Amino acid sequence: MASEHHLIKIAAPQFGCPTTTCTPYDSTTSCWSSNIGGYDWQCNCTTHHSSRGTVSLTLLLPHGNIREPLNARFKFSLVDRECRPVLSRTRASSFQNWTTTQHRWEWTCDDIITKDDLEQPEYRLDDGSFTVRFDIALKPFAAKATDAFVTVPPSDLHQHLGNLLECKEGTDVTFQVAGGDMFPAHRCVLAARSPVFRAQLFGEMKESKQTAGGVIIEIEDVEAKVFGSLRFIYTDSLPEADEGVADEDDGPMVHYQHLLVAADRYCLERMKLICQEKLCSHICIDSVARMLALADQHHCPGLKEACFDFLSSSTNLDLFTETDGFEVLTNSCPAVLKELLAKLATVLIFE
Repeated sequence: MASEHHLIKIAAPQFGCPTTTCTPYDSTTSCWSSNIGGYDWQCNCTTHHSSRGTVSLTLLLPHGNIREPLNARFKFSLVDRECRPVLSRTRASSFQNWTTTQHRWEWTCDDIITKDDLEQPEYRLDDGSFTVRFDIALKPFAAKATDAFVTVPPSDLHQHLGNLLECKEGTDVTFQVAGGDMFPAHRCVLAARSPVFRAQLFGEMKESKQTAGGVIIEIEDVEAKVFGSLRFIYTDSLPEADEGVADEDDGPMVHYQHLLVAADRYCLERMKLICQEKLCSHICIDSVARMLALADQHHCPGLKEACFDFLSSSTNLDLFTETDGFEVLTNSCPAVLKELLAKLATVLIFE
């Protein structure tokens, strides 16, 4: 397998609107091209001039350039002034086959960089540009097996279980959450997916009461919106949070924090990992203290490392120490602060 990386220097866009009505528009420029593995690659940078302001990157092979089958994996990362990749601004693909029958191939990283990123001196160079690292790995094309007489479709078990929950057929337990909302479910499904539900539903069940309609369990400390997301138990997937919510108290970051707490409470490890992944992309100066406290309390090593990586930037660390979050972290999670200092000391030694 052959691999290499390139640093792409891109002129920082001037975010704004071209008309007096401020209608959002997109502008695309070609920022890089190179011959790698005998293929002429091209990278385009698209600026989305919306109220938030974001930058997307698209890697492509132009028409007629795919001369033989290709198996490749790619990664884009915003880097700081020391050319260190920023974990929360990194996007990667898996290895994929691309054939000569495709007239054009492209891979897009939507909104990988924000206007706020480009305003930080840690990422913006003296000439107003920023740098993106591009990693590529190529390996021999993985030919498909000979055509078979029978094609097995992907599993649709999650769809059937999701429909079972929606129609409420055969439900034998109901959860009543704060506010009085009721959530009918199936004890066997819950018990099979969560050891906590298994102990609660097939143990002594001291919190439950029996009625003519079946078992009712009252849960006073979980909101209906959060408990409803435990539909994950049936479908193994979470709906996307509303990224357009302006109020931080109801925004996607807070929503995924609540879901992570619920996932940890009911030992839903995959759901917990999904929440960690989502939260890693919402780390900022105002949220990093809460993220670290959450990661420490609910045993989330990945989220904790992402926070440490964010604070390994001297600019971010200086800004963080001036916030109330630093004081809260000092008082509530001194062990986490000690671990952070140890990590930073190691970084300084090796630098």
